Amino acid sequence: MPLGQAAITVRLSALYIGFGLTMGAIQGGLPTVLRAQGVSIGSAGWLYALYLPFGIAFLWSPLIDRWRTPVLTPRIGWIVPMQCLAALTVGAVAFLENVPVPLLFALGLLVACAMATMDIALDALAVELIAPDWRPNAAAAKLAALSLGAMIGGGAFVALFQSLGWRSVLLSCALVLLILPVAVLPLSAAERALPRRKADPGGASLLAILRDPLQRKRLWLLTAACCVIFPLSGLNRLMLLDLGVTPETIGWMVGTLTPLCMLVVAGTSASLMKHLGRSVTMVAFAALGLAALAAMGFGYALRSPWLAIGGAISIAAAISGIYVVITAGILRWAQGSQPATDYAVFYGVGRFASTVVTIAAAQFIGSLGWLTFYAVGGGALLVVVGLLLAPISKDA
Repeated sequence: MPLGQAAITVRLSALYIGFGLTMGAIQGGLPTVLRAQGVSIGSAGWLYALYLPFGIAFLWSPLIDRWRTPVLTPRIGWIVPMQCLAALTVGAVAFLENVPVPLLFALGLLVACAMATMDIALDALAVELIAPDWRPNAAAAKLAALSLGAMIGGGAFVALFQSLGWRSVLLSCALVLLILPVAVLPLSAAERALPRRKADPGGASLLAILRDPLQRKRLWLLTAACCVIFPLSGLNRLMLLDLGVTPETIGWMVGTLTPLCMLVVAGTSASLMKHLGRSVTMVAFAALGLAALAAMGFGYALRSPWLAIGGAISIAAAISGIYVVITAGILRWAQGSQPATDYAVFYGVGRFASTVVTIAAAQFIGSLGWLTFYAVGGGALLVVVGLLLAPISKDA
């Protein structure tokens, strides 16, 4: 019996859990642990360079659209081995705690490259298998899965690091990554039933997108939005450490409640988009984001840890809601002859640019201060949301 849209979404979401685990460890886990051990904000900020493979993956995404493994179906043939490679590398790193930092960073890049490649194939499979009227639900389910993964990588990883140690934490993460690909294997029949798309002989679709005025405008707007929303949500744990909050509190409170709030967003965003429209939904989440920025700014200025923690949790929920609306649009924008490449371009260019901005922000926060950072971020958020309202409304 063919799988329904709900079953397909659940199986795809299982892989997004592993992706969220990896991203959570990069964004909230490793920087927090190292900053707590005395590393400067600027140095901890360089760990965000591990995000870069997710931003440049569109450079090799045409290979995923054109080449298939000899055993599995085209997309799943990339998903399973890349996920397993990432899991085995994380497992190896568990036994390499005292090796030179450059080697650990290189292995981290290998994990990031493998997960970025897996994500391209997974997103392309989602583009091909998810029906148009199911896309808001799929976008919400993706956020929910990413949130569950982030709860592990950015929450439990930080909270349990001191008590369990390097090896136990990383081996547990590796085991999760190794088990998850089992969920996607039953989708092989659904993928085989898809009509085969003829790839564009022109190669990577970045240039094609840049030549198309509408697609080019969408890409610039998406990139601008990512350069604002991701730095605003990515550096707040470092602010809490500067405020004197312990890593354990950050791990259990921010690392756990943030994904839970994101789950609430995932559960409500599809309904909000359906009943209020995508533009109104985006405005509502932007308003929440501004309130969260104010809470973090006042919390830091007044030395009120709980106010700042509340803001750090709320800003993640707000940014997630905005990105769910954007993701629903990307699923439509990527319906070309090369969905893996198209999706990778829309997602990757924004992620690459926002990673560079996040790293740069971490270098300047020490001199500019957190209050200036949040004030500038609030103004930028208003601008990008205003710019996105028209194209998001047209794609509703």
